[in-house]
Amino acid sequence: MKYIRERDGKREIVEKKRRSQAYIVQAAVKWAFCIIVLVLIAMIFLALDKKLNDGKIVDKIRGASSEASKKEPDTESLLLTEEETEEGPTLRVCIDPGHGGMDPGCDHEGRLESEDNWKLALEVKKQMEAAGMEVVMTREDNDTKVFLKDRVAIANASGADYFISLHRNKGDGYGVETWMTANAGQVTDALTNNVHNAIVGANVQRDRGVKTGTDSGEGSDYYVIGNTTMPACLIEFGFINDAEDNRLYDANLEGYAKAITTAVQTTYDTYGDTDLLKSDEKDAKGDGAAEEGNKNGMILQYPAIDNVSALSGEILNWGQGTNVDEYNRPTGSLSYQEKFKNYPADFIVPTTEKKIYLTLDEGYEYGCTPSILSTLKEKGVQAVFFVTKPYVDSSPDLVRQMIEDGHILGNHSVTHPSAGIPSLGIEEQTKEVMDLHNFIKDSYGYEMCLFRFPSGKFSEQSLAVLNNCGYRGVFWSFAYLDYDVNNQPDEAESLQKMVAQLHPGAIYLLHAESWTNTNVLGAFIDKVREAGYEFASYADTLQQ
Repeated sequence: MKYIRERDGKREIVEKKRRSQAYIVQAAVKWAFCIIVLVLIAMIFLALDKKLNDGKIVDKIRGASSEASKKEPDTESLLLTEEETEEGPTLRVCIDPGHGGMDPGCDHEGRLESEDNWKLALEVKKQMEAAGMEVVMTREDNDTKVFLKDRVAIANASGADYFISLHRNKGDGYGVETWMTANAGQVTDALTNNVHNAIVGANVQRDRGVKTGTDSGEGSDYYVIGNTTMPACLIEFGFINDAEDNRLYDANLEGYAKAITTAVQTTYDTYGDTDLLKSDEKDAKGDGAAEEGNKNGMILQYPAIDNVSALSGEILNWGQGTNVDEYNRPTGSLSYQEKFKNYPADFIVPTTEKKIYLTLDEGYEYGCTPSILSTLKEKGVQAVFFVTKPYVDSSPDLVRQMIEDGHILGNHSVTHPSAGIPSLGIEEQTKEVMDLHNFIKDSYGYEMCLFRFPSGKFSEQSLAVLNNCGYRGVFWSFAYLDYDVNNQPDEAESLQKMVAQLHPGAIYLLHAESWTNTNVLGAFIDKVREAGYEFASYADTLQQ
């Protein structure tokens, strides 16, 4: 095929070349590929359209872009919004439902104090939140036991303005009473009186008044209100063994909650945000007592047990046995803890947390205690030292050091009778406990509250005597033959045995006249911590 082509002003006749078949095939393939790509893109768009509710993708993108371009930041309106949403300080209250979990508190004919406290706490929380307050609870259910130190830590960390602890009484009495610390500040005094008066106005059987200190006097305070850093009070809502108090409690649960809420709001309206006042409350209560150990001891309160003489005086010889559960806890300790749950006594601390408690018996001084105290101070461990009257008489400086170092001083009886405390009459048993108690209180200003039965011999009757003395019995879940000074066990074997029997909630009994214990104590502490366990303070376990 020929045609005329003009180039550089000249015309020429040229012949058009024919395309080869291969060229045509290549061109066809290229066009086919382009068409396939376009079809795939269209299919993808259709699929996305369905995902976007059959909307048009391009329209959506264009619309979104258009809307975004139309909206420009309005600094003035943003500032106005921030100003409009700014709120004043929120009133925050920490509610402490006493007891819980494995610690039921007082009980009577199947009714448990912990359950009553929990019901009221939930109602108080409901009323306070409805009134615009923020509520912090020291426990989140009724199945968990929260130790006193942890309750205090929760309250102090919460930044709450006020702390209110809910309890019920048991004993020969009836009516409502409200407690505050013996050296309460102005806001605490106002809070306590406002709360108490409001509750009384909501219908109670008897107004037992506002009280300070504890039932045993004003020399000590209930732990939770004595160690929280904000204004605090503790309410005893009637006696759980009094039918009329129980009827009123059930009938007026909502009314009591509303009364507490109103009283708290009234106090807050008068004094405002208490941040500036909390330091005064903290100073008045004694800052740091919970961490450094209470150098004045502690007073415990238990409902009195009547007709002690009618209880069994059979002498029981305590020993934890060798059988253990899946946590390596002696089953004998767990069994006795359940068997004697109605008495203040610990054969083990019932927990699965990796915490252990170190106790040492001091029947007489053998020259080991200064080294033991030095090791404990170096390692930062608090222990319980159970002392007898002869020990205190012979080693007053060491007793004083135990107290000053923040350890707990425990009562091991006046004479350490070899036949055991239960071998004595009820009056003599009481004297074995209280004569040493009063001597320590008069000589050192220290209130003891823990007792270890000499030789581990006890009875149900002797547990009741201890209860009525305001004491808690401390047995053990680990002990071994370490007390014979003339036949001391091998140090390496002893250390291995002490570590091998580690278990949650362990109460370790070591005799302080043992040089084996003295020499391995530091290594034992290190190995316990390496195993992930913590040496806890026995004060943490004590409940009101």
